[in-house]
Amino acid sequence: MNGEIDMVFEVLRRGDGRRRGLTGDWNAWLEQADALYDRFLGRVGESPFAYHEVASSGFLASAAALAGFIPLAEYEIIKRGKVDRRTRADGRADLWFASPGRAYSFELKRALLSATLGNLAAGLHAAVDDVSCIPREEYHYAAGLLVTRVRDVEREPVYRAFAASDRVDAAYRIGPDGENGAYLFFRLTC
Repeated sequence: MNGEIDMVFEVLRRGDGRRRGLTGDWNAWLEQADALYDRFLGRVGESPFAYHEVASSGFLASAAALAGFIPLAEYEIIKRGKVDRRTRADGRADLWFASPGRAYSFELKRALLSATLGNLAAGLHAAVDDVSCIPREEYHYAAGLLVTRVRDVEREPVYRAFAASDRVDAAYRIGPDGENGAYLFFRLTC
């Protein structure tokens, strides 16, 4: 692809306003993700979210670095157990970054291609369940993160309805309008 792609960065939901520092950090981060998405599409020809969770985490870590933050993706960590939170086990965390004032931890899931409100909710719930296993001393804020890529523009109203639902604390739209765009949905755990 050699032509310019018309990108659409959009904040769909930003929470209730009590976390201004978080909102500023995330907007800076995801504005860089949108610009990097454009470069990626121009070079590779498809969404950076077309691959797997590791590639998606790496892409978002790169965007955090471009925003001036210190990122880490897919790193080893000792997590709390999913069933018994008192137990500890070796694991891997998906994404962490630090801004000058705060550190954030994310567990990421990719949405199924045939988006429905039910499978979007299940994917975000799984991400929240995973991030709740990250030790509290790792972050100031933690969130489950569900990333999607638009393959069927007919399903965009489903993404927008999910962004407006009470299951989502923050939601962003990055990438081009229509096919190959992406939605990112966050649910904070603290």
